[in-house]
Amino acid sequence: MNLALVSGCWLWLSGLALLAPAKSMSAAEPDPKRTLDMTRLAFQRSIVEASLAPLKKHLSELILLEKSRAEARDYTGAIEARDLRKRLETELERLAKELLLLQTREQAIKSSLLPDRIRLPIDAANLTGVHREGGLLTGWSKPGASAEWKLDNLPPGGYEVILRYRCTPLEGGSLTVQETRFSLMADVETTLKGPQEKNLGTLKITDGSGPLKISARTVLKDNLMQLLAVDLVPASK
Repeated sequence: MNLALVSGCWLWLSGLALLAPAKSMSAAEPDPKRTLDMTRLAFQRSIVEASLAPLKKHLSELILLEKSRAEARDYTGAIEARDLRKRLETELERLAKELLLLQTREQAIKSSLLPDRIRLPIDAANLTGVHREGGLLTGWSKPGASAEWKLDNLPPGGYEVILRYRCTPLEGGSLTVQETRFSLMADVETTLKGPQEKNLGTLKITDGSGPLKISARTVLKDNLMQLLAVDLVPASK
């Protein structure tokens, strides 16, 4: 890896940050320092990732070379290939640890930049056996009826799932909230004083760009609920 090239790229990135026009700070705007930290970490990660493929290829070549020299009884050459292979394996292990550390730091910064609540737009849901009515979702008439959203590149981690809904005495049942791998189950109880919020618990999200689906598991009579809003609250907030 050319260290001079890497250093030059770092200086270029820092220069871009200094030359960028200043923006007024507001609650809705990301922290410029954290954004710059994200850029630097992403650049570092790309350098490490780009170095892995050629090093792995070279390691495979050394393994074959060591074997062929040993079979040819060129033991001096086999030992040299073995020593090179061991040094390369050590370097790959170091890079793997560095990559994991960079990814962990990136995820931590992404999580810190998230808003306190992430609302899933009602009008963006893909509906099956459910319909929109005056800005809410209703008509969950049988098990399997669902609303599904595509998540907006959230960092993996735990998120509390909070529903705002109405449920009359003749409505109710139970539901499932599911992401790519994990799910939550909860009961939907009658709301006696108008709309209410319910925290369903913490859902581990593994694919921040994947689907999140709310499905009816059981339905008391004709409708599970009238869903007004779905919020995700990062568990670290």
